[in-house]
Amino acid sequence: MRKTAPKLAALLLAGLWAPSLGRAQLTLNVVDSMGEQPAPGVYDLGRIYAGETATALLRLRNPSAAPVTVTLLSVAGVGFSLSGPALPTGLAPGDSLDFTVTFRSTDLGTYSAVLRATGIAILLTATVAPSLTYSVANNGGMLPLDTLDFGSIVRGASAVRRILIQNATPLNLNVPAISVKGNAFSLTGPPPAGVLLAPQQGTEFSVTFAPPSAGAYTGTLTLGDRNYAIAGLATDPPLPKPIASLSLAQAVSLQQGTLVIRFESPSQSSGSGTATLDFQGPPDPSIAFASGGRSATFPIAPGDQQVLLPFQTGTTAGLLTFTVQMGGFTTRQSLEILAAAPGVTSVQGVRAAGSLQVSITGFDNTRSLSTLAFTFLDAAGNPLAPGAIGSNVAAAFSSYFNASSLGGVFLLNATFPVTGDALQVAACEVGLTNSAGTAKAKRIVF
Repeated sequence: MRKTAPKLAALLLAGLWAPSLGRAQLTLNVVDSMGEQPAPGVYDLGRIYAGETATALLRLRNPSAAPVTVTLLSVAGVGFSLSGPALPTGLAPGDSLDFTVTFRSTDLGTYSAVLRATGIAILLTATVAPSLTYSVANNGGMLPLDTLDFGSIVRGASAVRRILIQNATPLNLNVPAISVKGNAFSLTGPPPAGVLLAPQQGTEFSVTFAPPSAGAYTGTLTLGDRNYAIAGLATDPPLPKPIASLSLAQAVSLQQGTLVIRFESPSQSSGSGTATLDFQGPPDPSIAFASGGRSATFPIAPGDQQVLLPFQTGTTAGLLTFTVQMGGFTTRQSLEILAAAPGVTSVQGVRAAGSLQVSITGFDNTRSLSTLAFTFLDAAGNPLAPGAIGSNVAAAFSSYFNASSLGGVFLLNATFPVTGDALQVAACEVGLTNSAGTAKAKRIVF
């Protein structure tokens, strides 16, 4: 019932609370943040605004030594409802039963209802007071103010939310006190607290979110006797877009180059990026970044404008592809190492009793070395008979490279028996031929 006279309620309760002799009695308690307390004869659910909800958690308890069957549990009154277990239900000695009473109304006024349980009855009251309506601007429209969420913005930037205050009641109402708590949240300009709004009049104010650093922020917007949660997330500025290029004197094997990663703008954040090197060709572990391996992670600090990553072109012809991933961006650069005549990195000649030994360390980026030519020279630099000594090594080197996982690297040892005076042999020249051409090793001196 609504607007029940207090005297009538007291008389009603006096009758309903009268104990029944010889019968086990239930007790009714209110459960709240303070714990469990005996329910008063008149229990007020509080003062709310139109459209809001008030709830109360209540507990029936059997304090007696005998079981009790609950056959009645109801609430009768405009705006009140009850949520509880199906009846009848039994309560053993010491057991309890919880249920919830809810009140909600869109009309102003004072409301009351009778709550009845087996052997118990109390009066429930609630008040719907006049209130201003609050809404928040959202994508060109307005939404009821529930929580004020600023979403995610970049640290150092700011975001503003506009709050509309509307008097939708038939009464003149004052705008209550307005305040904001929480680091990074503030009111934008003087709030309209104390302004008198006639029916259908409105005003507004704004809240600003200006996070100084990255992280999650929370706060509270207070409008009179109501508090609304505020939330916002600040992120670091995104890493700049990378632009990759290659610095290399010649696109040939056995060279050191640099992967240059320039930033579209100086970085405003700390972070990291990743560069990977893919090679289309035979196995060649010497094709790698100077730091080791074919993947490199590089740090980024505020103010950085570029990163330099040295790399080796290895000893095998093929296609090198560099992929840079940074801040959600991906960029690629490719480099083709062309086939070339064999390369020689070191030579050595040793004169032994009755023989000459020639050692050559080199690489063949085509892995197709087929012919060797040795020419021995006297002290004056003249070729000695029989002139160039050719050797077909195609099969031997094919077998070697097929079994090798070292790219185009090889070590050649050749021994030549000498008939006569070996001291007449002063030097040796060696030609190496593969599918891309012929190269001559540095003259070998014995």
